[in-house]
Amino acid sequence: MTKTVFFDIDGTLVNKHNQIPESAKRAIQQLKANGIVPVIATGRSPLLIHDISKELSIQNIIAMNGQLIMYEGDIIFDNPIKKETVDRLVSQAAERENGIILCGSEDIFSNSIVSLAKRSSVWTALKTLGKLIPGKYQLSLFKRAIKRPPNPKEYEGKAIYQVILETSMEEEEQYRADFQDLHFARSNLYTVDIISAGMSKAVGIEKFLEKTGAKKEDTYAFGDSPNDFEMLKYVHTGVAMGNGWDEIKDIADHVTARVDDDGIEKALKHFGLI
Repeated sequence: MTKTVFFDIDGTLVNKHNQIPESAKRAIQQLKANGIVPVIATGRSPLLIHDISKELSIQNIIAMNGQLIMYEGDIIFDNPIKKETVDRLVSQAAERENGIILCGSEDIFSNSIVSLAKRSSVWTALKTLGKLIPGKYQLSLFKRAIKRPPNPKEYEGKAIYQVILETSMEEEEQYRADFQDLHFARSNLYTVDIISAGMSKAVGIEKFLEKTGAKKEDTYAFGDSPNDFEMLKYVHTGVAMGNGWDEIKDIADHVTARVDDDGIEKALKHFGLI
């Protein structure tokens, strides 16, 4: 039966400089040559996946932590957050002066960097968000950020699938209490990914397998952050990156090397996939 391997992006396929190691590129190509299906499973929106998917020639994507799924380039599932919920999040973030990013399928609306910049230089703030926002978008987002938070009219009629909130882990608890119909998952210390309750990368994988007919016992997944928790628990074999959070390593079936130490390639060889 065809095997399927799901890959997170940040801290897994790419390093802190948003670069894919040559060993990972080589391994992905060998994986495909062996008839194994690679799938990107990320918290990023499709807009921020294009360069990675093009470089690796991967058209199967689980985006925004399962909120939107693409099979061979076509959308097979999407689950936008209710507009009134998004409006409430934007309003609360503005009151608390938290940075916020609204993710659509082909749009990004943001006031992020505001509170980051209060604690550091603009350049440091931009680098901090570098994992989420490619360089060509960072400056335009910053210019918008210093003027005002997202105006509901700007995203009127636009489906918003995920909200990325720049807030502390402590302050996150208040948001959780106020928005119990949403799911919160961190990919780093600075921001939290917010999606519809009941959704996760694991749910995205389940729906992807329903489409392809592939079996759960033939699945593998690679991740490094708390938003990969459900994914690594769901698949048959979960692999944590050496640079991953301890809580992810603890629940993984296997811990490989760091992303910059050929972690992807080493693990795929370990399991005989390449």
